[in-house]
Formats: sequence, structure tokens, C-alpha cells
Amino acid sequence: MSPKPSIVAPIVASLFGLALALGAVEAGVRILVPMRSETGPGWSDRPRFYFRAASAPSMQDYPHEPAKPANTWRVAVIGDSFTFAPYMQFTDTFPKKLEQMLNTTGSSRRAQVLNLGVPAYSTSHEVPVARAAISEGADLIILQITLNDPEIKHHTPSGITANAPDRFGQLNLTGRLGWLASHWRTLGFVLTRLHNSETHRAYVEYFNGLFSDPRSWKQFQDSMSAIVSLSREAGTPVVAVVFPLFGLPMDERYPFYPLHSKVNDFMRSLGVPVLDVSPIYKGIPLDHLQVLPGVDRHPNEIAHRMAAEEIYLWLEEQRLLPEDFVIKDKFATRLGVSEQRPWAPTPSSHKE
Repeated sequence: MSPKPSIVAPIVASLFGLALALGAVEAGVRILVPMRSETGPGWSDRPRFYFRAASAPSMQDYPHEPAKPANTWRVAVIGDSFTFAPYMQFTDTFPKKLEQMLNTTGSSRRAQVLNLGVPAYSTSHEVPVARAAISEGADLIILQITLNDPEIKHHTPSGITANAPDRFGQLNLTGRLGWLASHWRTLGFVLTRLHNSETHRAYVEYFNGLFSDPRSWKQFQDSMSAIVSLSREAGTPVVAVVFPLFGLPMDERYPFYPLHSKVNDFMRSLGVPVLDVSPIYKGIPLDHLQVLPGVDRHPNEIAHRMAAEEIYLWLEEQRLLPEDFVIKDKFATRLGVSEQRPWAPTPSSHKE
């Protein structure tokens, strides 16, 4: 009688094969997927310290007198953290970059572009800011719009809470699971991918929800209508500039184009000229545009400088700039101290 075949050998062989497969997968993950440091890259390009101009009442801008000085053309930029610019010097913000450009024209007057942005403001908080800017003699109001402007907040924010939890941020594993994931890279990779898929979905749903919820959308409409009414009563021109969200790449898969269209259409229905700066960022990697890549999704100095240039060109095109603040000498290069190749405008993306 022949002996019964043992079931141990097949089990051992199966376990051995599984171990080999898992080992191969782990090796592949370690080779192909770079390990993310939990302590950051070890370097920072943020300012070593932040400065405030002497006598300035806030961190927003240089101090300014409520009464507009003589021989001054005053622009008030009203917005949220995208205007204020956290983790940046205030001199690098798009309002200050626009001011610098306007004051290169040799005009006998001075252009003053005030940064009135307050982090975490919704449009509802900006109505009294617009009222004050008009009373202080603003010659033009620029309304900077971010896609979280319809948020309903029953308090008046003044800034961003440091180290606040970010529901759309990176996965940070702690405890035993964190230890295991740090040693078993395949597990960390799988958990990170699952987390990223979930936060991507939640990120898109959150902003879409602000525009589909009748309460938040109505608050945005009512607040914008109030600002426009104030400006018209005073005879102060008002324009709108819409920024994209820098949490997702600006490409054909960017999911918020319908929201941009909804905002743009509404502002035009109020008779407000509107510039959407999204196209200038298309195709640029997010780590070139975020102020703290992978950590904070606000636009950085590059994004602000690009916005300032686009806003300037649009204001010139719309004939919203006084003639003495139109830049006459524009060049396509800056490679030496002598004359450079003249700048030629490309076909405008601003026209309907």
C-alpha cells in the first residue's frame, strides 16, 4: 500500500511562492517609488524671516493714508489668502508686482495698488472691505475670486490657523501601522494610493458642493451683487479676477472648469469685466506653483508674478488703465544691458 501524499509540501511550496512574489513586489516598489520623507525635503526656499513695513497696521501691505494722496491712481485689490499670500513676503504678491510695473512708466503720478486680502475671507466678508475702499477713493477695484469664496462662515477670520489638520493633505501614518508601513514599503504605497484617491474625490466634491448648495451659492451671489451695487453708486469701476485651485494639475482633467464658467457667467451677468487667469498655468507642474509643494496649495512667487503680468495685460487690453500708466517699452528678452528683442503680443485669450 503506497503512503498518502503529504499536504505539507504543497503548502510550503505555496507559501514560498507567495513570499517570493511579495518580495519581488517589495523590491519593485523600493526601486520605482521614491520614499517620501516625513520630515520634509531638508531644505526650504521660504523667507528666513518676514517683515512688516514700519507703521503698517497689518501684515498685508505698506501703510497708506485713508485719504488718497494727490497725484495718485489708487487700485484696491480685495480677496482672500490668494491675494494676501501666506508664506511669502508681501512685496512679492501680485498686487505689489502690479504696482511695481505701473510705476515704471515715468508718469508724474504714482500708482498705488493696495493689498486688502485677508486669509480665510469669504465673499460675504469682503462687502465692508469694498465699502471702505470706495470711501477711501479707490479708482479701480479688483475682486480676486477663489473657488472657496461661497463658504459660509459665521465669524470674521483674520488668518490661517497654523498646523491645522488638512483633510485633503498627505497621509501621515503613526503608531504600529506607521512603523509597519515604513518597513514594508508595499503596504505604505497601497495605503497612500488609497488615501490619495479618497482625498482627491473629497476635494472635488467639496468645491462642487459649494456651488451646488443653494445657500452657499446664494450668499456668493448676494455678496457680489452688494459689492457691485456699492461700486456703481460711487462710480468706481470694478473688475473680477478668477484664480484656479492649485491642488490639482491645470490640464484637461482639471475638474473645476464648470465652476469657473459658472463664476465667470455670473460676474458678466452683473456687468463686471472678468479675467480668468487659469490658462496661464496650464501644463505647469504643481511643485512649480505651490508655495509649499505637497504641503500648502497656495500660489507661490512664480504664480503671483505670472498673475500680475496677465492682469496688467488684460487691464491694458480692456482700456482700464490711464494712458500714463501704460507700459510703452515691452521686450521679449532680457539678456543684456542694451536693447532687446521687442515683445509681440500673442493672440489674446481674453476675448470671447
